[in-house]
Amino acid sequence: MSVNTIFKNAMLSGAVLSASTFSASAFSANVFAVEASSSLNCVTINNDLAQIEAFKQAGTYRFAKGGVQRINFDFASNKPFQDYLVAARTHINAQNPKANMPCPISTPTSKRLYADKPLQVVDLIAPFELKADNEKAAVLLIHGLTDSPYLFHDLANSFVEQGISVRTLLLPGHGTAAEALVDIDQADWRQAASYAIKSMLNDFDNVYLGGFSTGGALVVDYLNRNTLSESELQKLKGVMLWSPASEAKASMAWAAKYVSWFKDYLDEAADIDFAKYESFPANAGAQVHALMKRIAPKKLKGLSNTPFFVVASEVDQTIETDATVNILARWHAQNGAAQAQDKLVYYYANKVADQLNALPRSLKTVTTFSCEGQVYCEHVLDLAHTSPTNAPSNPHYGWQGSYRNCEHLTGTDLFASCKTTSSPTLGELTEENLQATPNLQRLTFNPYYEQMLEQMQGFIASTLK
Repeated sequence: MSVNTIFKNAMLSGAVLSASTFSASAFSANVFAVEASSSLNCVTINNDLAQIEAFKQAGTYRFAKGGVQRINFDFASNKPFQDYLVAARTHINAQNPKANMPCPISTPTSKRLYADKPLQVVDLIAPFELKADNEKAAVLLIHGLTDSPYLFHDLANSFVEQGISVRTLLLPGHGTAAEALVDIDQADWRQAASYAIKSMLNDFDNVYLGGFSTGGALVVDYLNRNTLSESELQKLKGVMLWSPASEAKASMAWAAKYVSWFKDYLDEAADIDFAKYESFPANAGAQVHALMKRIAPKKLKGLSNTPFFVVASEVDQTIETDATVNILARWHAQNGAAQAQDKLVYYYANKVADQLNALPRSLKTVTTFSCEGQVYCEHVLDLAHTSPTNAPSNPHYGWQGSYRNCEHLTGTDLFASCKTTSSPTLGELTEENLQATPNLQRLTFNPYYEQMLEQMQGFIASTLK
């Protein structure tokens, strides 16, 4: 379900569901469903619609094993990043009901990490570090709300091939079960991000900071609220953001805080996507809203001389792209000598002159892209919020991937059609798209991925000097 629809439904619904009302009968159904699904893997779990509905009703994967617990790691410490990776993996194994489910998903990054080892869900969603041969720099990648580090498997491999080592962070409340976001606070995310960023600046000589959606907001917030030393400023080569969180598209996003007082979830789903929560706690929306308020354009003070590479879509239905552009324009104006390195990759739904001219003229933008010679081109309408970081070849989120994002249709007759049609139409959840294609599949890969990589490589070449 789109964030806009989620908040609309939240305002209209009078139903209240909290963890405290989770009955013994529901618990029994949960245990039964886990036992019944012991032969599933992370690919086949997508195939049985009746079973998906059963998982949704029972909350099989919505609740953490043994009740929600915090990760056993002190983000206020200076402990080595490897200690954090061990703690995060242990936490996933202890809390995620799918952690040890077989997961025959093979990516270039999983091959680098595990060679030919049979994989489980924990292997693909755990934070990781990849060291590049002939290392020139290193990048930290922070995922978005309800996501996991799997979101960066495609990009991570591209970075390593360029001689750039990669670290990823698993945000608190993620990688286990949606229940873990019911009581999380954005301050927890900020503390984790602070630890990871400080570790990067301590451990590497040339550093890039990257984030998708909420992860992007966390990077911007850290740089804006913290004073880097002269040594750290010299190490920081640039910031890379994909669909960065700036302002919610939903006009009622501010209300999530108050909804969370009475209702734990704005949307309850089956949570069969091994790499991302499908259920959406009201508190999750409230916390990302609070985080975005911290990086409003008028509050940007500490970003000067930090070049940026940003990928955004005009039709993004999660984030208000105009707000993102306003932040970038303010940031760009402060960048001084770094202005020449700034780059915005902007995907338009309709390339017309007035839209192109609306962007800051001084900001270098890339606005013309073509999708030719691939079978998926005729099926893709536009670029969704969920699209930029995944390649069309991604075995989970790509064109022929095992997972289809149809959660905006959950509870309707169109859900099955979206999940099973042999000729899907993919795009962002705009009103226009949904009217034209009621069983629309939300796009989860970037049809212009290779072109984006070329622009990213150019940015790195211009900043890594």
